[in-house]
Amino acid sequence: MRSFLLVIAFLYSSFFSAQMLKNEDGRVLSEEPFFNEKFIKSVKLKSLVGSVSTKRELGSIKTSSKRNNFLFDKNGYLKAHYKTKISHNKRDTNFIFYEYNSNGNMMVKRYSDSYGFYSYSYKYNEDGLRSNQVYAREKNASRGKINFSVLERHVVFEESYKYLKKDTTIIKTVLNSNGRPYQEQISFYNSLGYLIKVNTKLLINNKRKTEIYQYNEKGYLKSINYFKESSTSPYKGIKYDYDALGNVTFIDEYKDSKRIIHKELLYEPSTLILKTILSQDLITNLITITKFKPKFYN
Repeated sequence: MRSFLLVIAFLYSSFFSAQMLKNEDGRVLSEEPFFNEKFIKSVKLKSLVGSVSTKRELGSIKTSSKRNNFLFDKNGYLKAHYKTKISHNKRDTNFIFYEYNSNGNMMVKRYSDSYGFYSYSYKYNEDGLRSNQVYAREKNASRGKINFSVLERHVVFEESYKYLKKDTTIIKTVLNSNGRPYQEQISFYNSLGYLIKVNTKLLINNKRKTEIYQYNEKGYLKSINYFKESSTSPYKGIKYDYDALGNVTFIDEYKDSKRIIHKELLYEPSTLILKTILSQDLITNLITITKFKPKFYN
């Protein structure tokens, strides 16, 4: 199993070492870390500070108080993502903090909300696969959100994962807090090591869902389609396009085969650092523009 996973890791690192954003598993622009640590470290990027403006159909561009910021450590890992807005002269900021182990695996993902903080903590097996997840509510010992320090921690639930490899499939069994299985997930890989399908089944009621992955001629993820039960039509989907260097440039989101969101990602030509995200809601035609200013370590 370990050798099979190493082949997959090698393929990914070979294809995706030069781009700022990683998208081998479709996590780009999600709440999971999606930045290429090697790239971030090589350019000594400290932060991306994003200002947000909007444009409605036939209207002019309007600036807003919203901010969308990313903070990185000196090793290139995303350590915080926070969004800020000002409403009724009051600043509201929501944080996501990330912590990693020496292997670069995410150990903690911590969120702020109106009640304080909550976190997901993870453990990994010898193959680098996630073996445990703990969800907990937390209290901050610091007065400021950005300087979080745990004062109290209360575990709400815990689940664990077991894996079995069969040829080019990996079967993942999810166990609840009582140590009993409740979900099975089977990941299928082709002969080149690319993930092509994921089947998920709830063991109690037998409900199923499927994800189908497709790739372009260079091995970059081209699309993911999501299916419920035995339906042959996806209830949602997402498509990606790339430039000649492998940077994600377009993202299209679909619902019931209808395109509902179109995103464009623009990069600074001299540094290849992300500079703008354009997102258009195709239902309302509202365009959201996020422009980033980079800051660097000395």
